[in-house]
Amino acid sequence: MLSYCTNIHPAESWAETREALFTCVPRIRQELAAMDSPLKDLPLGIGLRLSARAAAELLATPHAAETLKSWLEDQGARVETLNGFPYGNFHGQRVKERVFQPDWTTPERFEYTCNLFRILALIGDEQADRLTVSTLPASHSWFHADEERIFSRLDAMSGFLDVLGRQTGCLMQLGLEPEPFGHFHDTDGAIRFFNGLRNRSRRPELIERHLGLTYDTCHFAILREEPEFTLSAWEENNIALCKVQFSNALECRICGEEDLERLRQFDDGVYFHQTSILHREGAMLFPDLPNALAYGRDYAEEIRDSQWRIHYHIPLYASPEPPLKSTEEFIQKTHNFLRSRKGPQPHLEVETYTWSVLPDHMKIPLAAQIARELHYIETL
Repeated sequence: MLSYCTNIHPAESWAETREALFTCVPRIRQELAAMDSPLKDLPLGIGLRLSARAAAELLATPHAAETLKSWLEDQGARVETLNGFPYGNFHGQRVKERVFQPDWTTPERFEYTCNLFRILALIGDEQADRLTVSTLPASHSWFHADEERIFSRLDAMSGFLDVLGRQTGCLMQLGLEPEPFGHFHDTDGAIRFFNGLRNRSRRPELIERHLGLTYDTCHFAILREEPEFTLSAWEENNIALCKVQFSNALECRICGEEDLERLRQFDDGVYFHQTSILHREGAMLFPDLPNALAYGRDYAEEIRDSQWRIHYHIPLYASPEPPLKSTEEFIQKTHNFLRSRKGPQPHLEVETYTWSVLPDHMKIPLAAQIARELHYIETL
């Protein structure tokens, strides 16, 4: 099922999350109908994002889960996947490396993720053959996290999911999401991590059944690793593909100082905007856009006629004004590969969370943006 990820809504409490859903979902329905989209008569997929606070409040509120499930049924909406990457506040203030905290070395991350699966067991689509949660790539490289502790937590999580799956009769899977400068971030890094995890697990068969990967098209466009290469390699190494998130990176050909100036408008100070620069000497990866811009200023001749890709989600359907463009071709390649792939299909999700920091000329009403993105993927 194709879903929209609700991390686009600036909601941290359960009350705020519920209000965002109850307000936006009917409007998305109206927008899909107005577009005469093929999705207008199909169940609306919701990739629910719940902060740790919201998840705890939902579970502690009598009948909250039952009320939400009933409302979803009334709206013709379904939840098969949750976004469990951002633990805390994700809008309106500096996020950057904080989105990786707490990481998988901590009991807080473990308990938060357990709560998300408990909620999924209560509200998840009963017709689904599996339910998934996406999470961070264990930690961030800056934290120099203890990998043995990470393996221990994830091994325990596989056991928890096995018990919960037996209780519910539904396969539960956790998908770790590689991101540039994460604890692991590329194709080979993910394989090395999972090989290490399986080798240290008491029950590696549970790792393979309940743990896997979430693939974000923006992240791998920045890393410049082709979808077929990455997804085939993971499959060959028996790593489950739990979810694919469709999101755009921003691309620009830099010919001079004026092009660098165009990119400064996307330095919002809220999110990490990891940037890769491809020039005649090869590719370079920077942890954030300001680092890349400083390099471009100091080495203007070296970066002349270079191609930049920036972790900045512009709407999937958007066509920025040249020399700016999107990595739309990467999304199309991913979609084509999935369509030709045999076996279980991953959950699909549109995940453009930057609406609040988009330049004004790129903004349209939120429900209209979400509807257009869903329609875009559905009609590829």
